[in-house]
Amino acid sequence: MERTGSAPIYVQCNPLLDISAHVDEAFMKKYDVQPASAALCSEEQKPIYADLENQKDVCYIPGGSGLNTARVAKWMSGKKAPVTYVGCIADDKYGGILKSSAEKEGVTMNLEYTEKEATGTCAVCINGKERSLVANLAAANCISGKHIASPAVQASINGSKIFYLTGFTLTINVEYVLTVAKAAHAVGGLFMMNLSAPFIIQFFGEQLKQVLPYVDIIFSNEDEAAAFSEAQGFGTKDIKEIAQKAAALPHEGPKDRLVVFTQGKDATIFATKDKVEEVVVPAIAAEKIVDTNGAGDSFVGGFLAALAADKPIARCCEAGNYAAGVIIQHDGCTFPATPDFTI
Repeated sequence: MERTGSAPIYVQCNPLLDISAHVDEAFMKKYDVQPASAALCSEEQKPIYADLENQKDVCYIPGGSGLNTARVAKWMSGKKAPVTYVGCIADDKYGGILKSSAEKEGVTMNLEYTEKEATGTCAVCINGKERSLVANLAAANCISGKHIASPAVQASINGSKIFYLTGFTLTINVEYVLTVAKAAHAVGGLFMMNLSAPFIIQFFGEQLKQVLPYVDIIFSNEDEAAAFSEAQGFGTKDIKEIAQKAAALPHEGPKDRLVVFTQGKDATIFATKDKVEEVVVPAIAAEKIVDTNGAGDSFVGGFLAALAADKPIARCCEAGNYAAGVIIQHDGCTFPATPDFTI
């Protein structure tokens, strides 16, 4: 696959302030939160946010899947690659925390403000070493076509070569995703998307189908890969075979599509329709693992930072695995001041 050189990175997603705390089984049962899951908040679950804020050692972290990726990409690349993030928040307390925190880390926040909803939040329920996410998109749902077409966003699009959107963007308006995907190809960039969660594949399959032809690089974990295989009728549970079949789906790009599947501690798989390879994940002692929240997001952040620096795909995966390994040794998607990894 053609590399893009040292390139600006454009990320678009649903900005959410993570409200993160360790909870017990009773809390999980009270709000019907499934272990290691990601879901949109139901009406019955809405009190979960206030309840989490009353938990011991609650913390607030700028989040949403794509913002995690943008923050980690900037952290891994330092000053070498500019990272722009596009989304919608409200001018409220949570929005202020989210925006200022991300900007302090060097991410350019190209945000739309709405008065229709409060800033989106995500309940991060940490039970043992697993995390479950319950997202209330709120203001994130209010991003508009007007913002995507605004001079500021258009300037970011025209100046970028690496474009990454999460599957969660498909829950709002697929036209906004298609606009960025087509613009990415128009400027000679790479358009990438994460499958993000099984529910995206199961309930937003039609939107995903519309966008897939434009996706040059697909990311997912093994659970999402299995759900994708079932939805596509691939007839296999073999992760390598799924990757190659996904790579072979119709694609509008000038080069072969790349598919990258993470598998936790097991090898990272990357494939085109004709070739599949794997990258070993460095082992981390179980006692060092604090919280798996943001591991997949940070893998992509590390990958994008290395891709922007024109590194081979295997090295991009190594950068991603390093970033994910750091994040799971911290509460939430947080990291030390500088990475101990040379891209």
